[in-house]
Amino acid sequence: MRKALFFGISFSLTLYLLTASSMFAKESESDLKSGSSAIANEPLANYSTLWGWGSNRYGELGDGTNFFHRWRPIQISTDKWNMVACGYKFSLGIKSDSTLWGWGWSHYGQFGNGNFDSSSVPVRIGTERGWKFVSAGYSSTFAIKSDGSMWACGYNDHANLGDSTIQQRIWLKQIGKDIIGPVNYVNSAYNVSAAITNDGSLWTWGFNYFGSIGDGTIINKYYPIKIGNTGEWLTVSCGYIHTVAIKTDGTLWAWGQNSSGNLGDGTYVSKLIPTQIGNDSDWVDISSECGANLALKKDGTLWAWGSNYNGELGDGTKIKKNIPTQIGKDNDWLIARSRLNYSEAVKKDGSLWYWGKIWDPDSLKDRTFLIPTKMSNITKVIQLSRGGGAGYGSQSMFIRNYLAVPGNVETLPITNIKCNTAQSGGNVTSAGSEIIYQRGICFDIRSDPTVSKDTTMNGKNMGQFQSTLTKLRPFTKYYVRAYITTAAGESYGLVERMFTKLITPILLTPQNNEIDAPIKKYFVWKKVQDAEVYRFQLSKYPDFITNDIDFELTDTCYNDVILGLNVNYFWRVQAIHEPYLSDWSVVFSFNTIKFYNQVLYSPVDNSFNLPINCQFNWGPNIVASLYLLQISKNQNFSNPDIDTIISEAEYQSTKLAFFQTYYWRVKCFFGSDSSNWSPVWRFTTQMDSVELISPVDLSKNLELSQTFIWDKGIYEKNYRLQISKGFDFNDIRVDTVIIGNSTADVKYLKHFTNYVWRVRNEYGDTLGYWSKFWNLRTKITNVQLTYPENTQTGLEQNINFMWTFVIGVDYYQLQISKNKQFTNIVYSKDSITTTEYYVPDLEPNILYYWRVRAWSKETYGTAYWSEVWTFKTSSLGVNDESEFIQIIPNPAGDFITVTLKPSEGFEPSEGSAILIYNTLGELVMFVGTGRDLSARTNIANLQKGMYFVKVGGETAKFVKL
Repeated sequence: MRKALFFGISFSLTLYLLTASSMFAKESESDLKSGSSAIANEPLANYSTLWGWGSNRYGELGDGTNFFHRWRPIQISTDKWNMVACGYKFSLGIKSDSTLWGWGWSHYGQFGNGNFDSSSVPVRIGTERGWKFVSAGYSSTFAIKSDGSMWACGYNDHANLGDSTIQQRIWLKQIGKDIIGPVNYVNSAYNVSAAITNDGSLWTWGFNYFGSIGDGTIINKYYPIKIGNTGEWLTVSCGYIHTVAIKTDGTLWAWGQNSSGNLGDGTYVSKLIPTQIGNDSDWVDISSECGANLALKKDGTLWAWGSNYNGELGDGTKIKKNIPTQIGKDNDWLIARSRLNYSEAVKKDGSLWYWGKIWDPDSLKDRTFLIPTKMSNITKVIQLSRGGGAGYGSQSMFIRNYLAVPGNVETLPITNIKCNTAQSGGNVTSAGSEIIYQRGICFDIRSDPTVSKDTTMNGKNMGQFQSTLTKLRPFTKYYVRAYITTAAGESYGLVERMFTKLITPILLTPQNNEIDAPIKKYFVWKKVQDAEVYRFQLSKYPDFITNDIDFELTDTCYNDVILGLNVNYFWRVQAIHEPYLSDWSVVFSFNTIKFYNQVLYSPVDNSFNLPINCQFNWGPNIVASLYLLQISKNQNFSNPDIDTIISEAEYQSTKLAFFQTYYWRVKCFFGSDSSNWSPVWRFTTQMDSVELISPVDLSKNLELSQTFIWDKGIYEKNYRLQISKGFDFNDIRVDTVIIGNSTADVKYLKHFTNYVWRVRNEYGDTLGYWSKFWNLRTKITNVQLTYPENTQTGLEQNINFMWTFVIGVDYYQLQISKNKQFTNIVYSKDSITTTEYYVPDLEPNILYYWRVRAWSKETYGTAYWSEVWTFKTSSLGVNDESEFIQIIPNPAGDFITVTLKPSEGFEPSEGSAILIYNTLGELVMFVGTGRDLSARTNIANLQKGMYFVKVGGETAKFVKL
């Protein structure tokens, strides 16, 4: 009877793999020794080495790094490995000594060591040996021992561990011990798992919403369920939403969700039980993912069907297929594994192939391949990461029957050292047993720079090369060495050391090529980190052969100098931290003024919304005695509004007009000479304010919808209306621009609320003054009735009327009428200071109408009447106590005693009926007949409330508690 094979590949390859495994077991157990350029002291013999590439955010490649993705396959471990399996952000493996290992992300405890510790290198799972098979689910681990026992741990939210719970497991737990026999093969996806036992039985469990368990239901299974017959199943592969399996007779079967044709039966109809795919009986291996499937036949041909959105089927298209479709014409395929967006396969010569949407290891770009593409320089692959959610992660791992030898590279001296850059190079003397993927320089502040740190990339060839190191930290010690990357890993040259220079100072002012610079000049440059002092040089010569100033200072500025008029100067700065010097800064030049021209300060050029009494300021001139200020409405200053000579460098205006554009300039006098005019600056004054009209200030009792009106003013532009709940306008409730109109309708103000409003002119960026702000208060809200409830009936004639509290109200008015129009008012009461009022002696069996309104002592007026509610009194009229009927106790519990007391005008006969009514006038209990009913009467069945005892023409009431 055929079983699922050790590596999950075709039955026809069993002999090949078993032979290879035996050969691996005979290899030396000694560790590989890594040198700077090659793996030494090991023969170039076949060796079951572990390799990986792709995403490595959580250390799922196991190479000792995190967040350092590998875009080409590299050797991960020098140990001997029998098997590897990839899950979501983690990986599992079995070494040749039958020990179980895991690495990467362990958020769900999938390493089974009692913790959630992740690792970027393989960590041993447990202390036992004898593991023969491992499978990685989405975030769960399944492993089989040589005795056939199946163990699992990790993620279990969908019962995918099969231990009858949905409890997460952080220790390995045996699964199906008392349910299924020895297990030969297990496979798990995100939410469903499957196993094949030694007797060829298929068992499934987990999440079953898509019917992927195959038992004819969509009910989740928390423990293994047997599917089909004993002895008929060879292998199984669980996808995210479906399952595919091969029987021992070579037929292909599938079940579960079928939206992408992933069941391969020529339809898109889902199946809840195993359904045969076609009639062929030569299938040997299957691999399933979310919606894509790959399968191998005995003749070595490769077939695919299902989802093909990213070309993961490899048939040259992106069109989904609902029947198995042969991929190419080759018949030498050995292993095929589908993944989420791409697929991988191995041929009989051990070459690795890929297709779909994947990072291309040759071009180092994200690309889509529609047909199988061979990976360069990777041979002798004997196993790919197998099943169990491997497609969910983006890492890929495989085992090679190969020992790779790294190449050799020398580091050349470091030259041209700057603060942020330097030159270094290398000499590649050997590529080892692999081709060179990349060469360059790696550098770090630590003494062992690697490619996981900063690097340059400089070709793929042998021989010498030079690289520029960039983004270096200034004034920092760096370690530098050349590297090459091959499939065997990285090789490094010897480490060189350097100290980067201090940052070259950056000059700020005076700016380069500045003209008409003032003769009293302020020199400024940027602070340099780690600089102790700065050397400042000022010269009339660009080569600084002689210097007007040359000395060191600790500050980043210098202003103790008076320069000559109309002189061209040069200046530069150097940072110093003994004994280290920065490069000299670039040389700036500037020319001083012939005459010291005036600099304007405020109002700044193109200012808007200036007050009509604004302040003018300009730079004081150290050699000037008087200033001439001109302010004009026209740019040519033909008729200036202000033309005045003053001795200070400021002026306060008092004659400017509203909403007017002005131009201003200044020049200064040097004895009998004067400077040129300053630049001409422009500004615009504010518009005038508007006058508010309505609602008038301190208005009260206003409706919630109001029309706000103001005077248009002189300019009749646009207006901004603001309404706030506070005088500081921090709580603005309305802020709107009214275009060309001096009224605005505002709705939905709140009841009994104080508001403040104001208006200003606006025209583009020019703003007017705000108007005065006026106050208003809205009316109080209407009353809401509460009791008696609307349309309530059967009420007694004495009623306590109730309504809601209204903010700002001092008293209320209650009215009761026999008609809706309140022309027949039977009761009216005002000046009520509470929210309830007691009204006695209403007539029985009458439909009444009632309403309430609120009043205020202030002059706010009244609110509107509330809604009109109705109620109806009971048809029974009754006094609180009857002198002829006595009810004890009252209020009563579960028993009462009714005693009749004959009196003048009331003489009940022995046949008189004693009846009990509810408030609706309905007879609820017959007590009995007779003159004396002193015996207790059970009223436990009556509900709580008021009742009436009626005998003859007399009635008395009681309350049931």
